[in-house]
Amino acid sequence: MNVKTSSQLPTRAASPPRLPRGSRTVAAVIVATVLLLTAGFIAWQAILIQTGQNLYDVNASGVSERLGRTPWDDPGVMISAAVTTALGLWLVLLAAVPPKRRFLQLRQADPQVVAGISRRHLRRALDGAAQRVDGVRAASTRVGRGTATVAVTSRLSMTGGLVRSVEEAIGEYLRLLDPIAPIAVRVRLSGRGRR
Repeated sequence: MNVKTSSQLPTRAASPPRLPRGSRTVAAVIVATVLLLTAGFIAWQAILIQTGQNLYDVNASGVSERLGRTPWDDPGVMISAAVTTALGLWLVLLAAVPPKRRFLQLRQADPQVVAGISRRHLRRALDGAAQRVDGVRAASTRVGRGTATVAVTSRLSMTGGLVRSVEEAIGEYLRLLDPIAPIAVRVRLSGRGRR
């Protein structure tokens, strides 16, 4: 009998762990609640029609009869169908496209450790790195997909090397963070002293 030990079994290269994507819980709960209430209302109305009861002043059988006489090319039917189709396509797209990651994944020395930083905290950190540069009065950062655009303001009248200094400070900070996905840095000088 030939028995393989665990050291002899073929091993798969373990992929590093990844941060989870954001969830669509709120959208799912809203859709499920609306569908449940709509289906319950329709079932309740169908039961009322079948039993001949009328709990409200709405004549359910009259509504049913009018809907049965309404042609398919009626404008109300066409508008309802278009809205329902658009809503359905939007829901399919929402389900098919994965949500945006809530955190930017950072490289770690231990491959089993996963760390990340939120875009809001990354913006604050890059703002702080830019504001530590001499001559920068204020900084505002926008973080997009793979880019960080930093707008700095200065009271200096001669700002020749200021943009370069801010780029270097932010680049050094990003090297310390070491994000897995590279981030391109763009620095704009706004306000006084563009020379």
